[in-house]
Amino acid sequence: MSIHNLSVSDLHPNVWRRMEEKSASFRQGAVSWYIRISRLAVAVAIIKSRPSGGAREFAESLADRLRQQDEGWRSKARGLHEDLLHVRQELLLTRLLFKTRSNTEPGQGQELSQDDPHQLKGDSGCDTDNSTETQIYIAKGPCLPPTPPNSQNFPLQDRQWRQDHRMLKHMQFLQCLSGLRRVCEPSLCRDGDVVWDSVVQLLDSVVEVFRQTHVGQPLNHPEQLHHGTQVVAQTLSLGGTRHGCSVQHFSKVENLLKEMISLLLTNQQFNAFSVQDVLSECLLALGGSCVLRTPFIQLLMSQTIQLAQQLWETCERSREELQHQMDWILYQNSFYVFWLLEQLAQDTNCNVNQELVIHLETKALTLADEFPLFSLYMWRIGGLFRVSRHELHQ
Repeated sequence: MSIHNLSVSDLHPNVWRRMEEKSASFRQGAVSWYIRISRLAVAVAIIKSRPSGGAREFAESLADRLRQQDEGWRSKARGLHEDLLHVRQELLLTRLLFKTRSNTEPGQGQELSQDDPHQLKGDSGCDTDNSTETQIYIAKGPCLPPTPPNSQNFPLQDRQWRQDHRMLKHMQFLQCLSGLRRVCEPSLCRDGDVVWDSVVQLLDSVVEVFRQTHVGQPLNHPEQLHHGTQVVAQTLSLGGTRHGCSVQHFSKVENLLKEMISLLLTNQQFNAFSVQDVLSECLLALGGSCVLRTPFIQLLMSQTIQLAQQLWETCERSREELQHQMDWILYQNSFYVFWLLEQLAQDTNCNVNQELVIHLETKALTLADEFPLFSLYMWRIGGLFRVSRHELHQ
């Protein structure tokens, strides 16, 4: 039999095994060669891209590029979220307006939309002045201004305009929603995430302005900030409860309130007095909401108790340490918090945790010698909330 006619099965087992070993050895060698070449290519690429300063500078440069890339993706995600929210706002207002017209008598509805547009303006709650940024069309056009393009290369000089536009956009949506209060409450249950998301976005826009003033930027259009917080409080008071509010949304609102209180307490800029007055008025407007009032008061009380504890710990140190370690900015700004608590205590419908009131009064006694004015204010606030609770249960 010719060797050319042999099959694989006719080969001697040892011969077949040696052939398999050679084949496996060849494959392993090829894989090992490709791995070495790949490692060499990666090493060459790293060497070429490495800065001349060394490993530390290279690590810092790489971390900086990763941060910029991450911030770019975050910015794009925020822009897409704003666009989606804008569309959902339009859909909600369109549905509410259609429901309002369908519940109106045909003759009366035609009269409102054609003969007396001012009545429709009053019914919708939408602002219809003649400026290009705030003009709203109820009968024949969208109720919200167009969204600016979400560009990463947005000019620096136009960022202030974009920030104001964002605030105005959410403010107008919530004003429209408040104007349609007759059909609003069911929508707060069904579309509560849209409403609360808009509330968070508007409140964040307001806080962003105060963040900028905290680093020395001028405060522009304070009346717009105050109006924005009034719109937030009015919107949250429509249903009277936290309809459609997720834990995440309410947590974001609480965090923004905490940040506003922190900005109020730590502001030490040259224009502090004018900014503090506006910020205090904005916080007071938010405290007027029946949804935010109780948690907001408890945040203020907790912050005051924490500051009192810091003052007490400072008093335990020597006189020399007291002069160097005392945070006098925090101490001076705390009287804005007292003013807020004093104003909010006038509402007899506020049900505040009485343990906080007792804790407040207890801390006041320990500070009577070193900080008499601070102690007196704490004692007065505790008494006001005791009276408020007594009137509530009568």
